Amino acid sequence: MKRSCLFIFLALVLGCTKNKVAGRERNILNILFIGNSLTYINDVPALVKELGKLDSISIDYKTISGPNYGLDDHLAEGMVQQEIKTGKYDYVVVQQGPSALPESQANLMHAIAKYKALCKEFNTKLAVYMVWPFQSRLFDLDNVIFSYSKAGKTHSALICAAGLAWKIAWSIDSSLSLYGPDGFHPNMKGSLLAAMVIYGTLTGKYSFGNRQINNASWSKQVSAETMRTLKQASKEAIETKF
Repeated sequence: MKRSCLFIFLALVLGCTKNKVAGRERNILNILFIGNSLTYINDVPALVKELGKLDSISIDYKTISGPNYGLDDHLAEGMVQQEIKTGKYDYVVVQQGPSALPESQANLMHAIAKYKALCKEFNTKLAVYMVWPFQSRLFDLDNVIFSYSKAGKTHSALICAAGLAWKIAWSIDSSLSLYGPDGFHPNMKGSLLAAMVIYGTLTGKYSFGNRQINNASWSKQVSAETMRTLKQASKEAIETKF
């Protein structure tokens, strides 16, 4: 009888352990976003959280970002290391500028290697948030896609291919506006598309078919027709094999 009780006790303990790993709740997705203004303009992390809410997935997040910051700048300050070392994050999503030029590609590659090692040590998954070039340098879009996808693939990180999704969206509707007034930062449609790609890549849920978009914070800024384009573009980008 005592032995049976012991087995039951151990089963309960192990069951509880499975539900919480390093402070992570199973029913909550914990994400650390690291980047610059391409992350905090229109609050892309908040849009990712909202997509989760519309999908009945709870998301907690923290954002560490600064204007014109590169990934090495964050490492130099040390805050990102402190956060990752807590072990509470399921995913760390990182981005910097377009990184299209050869020297910038090399910088991104080296930075991703450092973040990958840090994430591996503290049992979290690394995801690379692919961005886009200045509107005046759209000829660099393929180089941005190459740079981020190569860095992500080389270091076995998830690739949140927002830049590719922008390209696909334009192939569907060449008149679609994704840039804001300054020709670099995204408008709400551009940020939403990035958030959809990030959310879909991390969760594996990207049909976006049952969204209650009438209640979404961005519903008045994105038409039904545009939403169809964003859904298709995000789906194709997420399913691309790099």
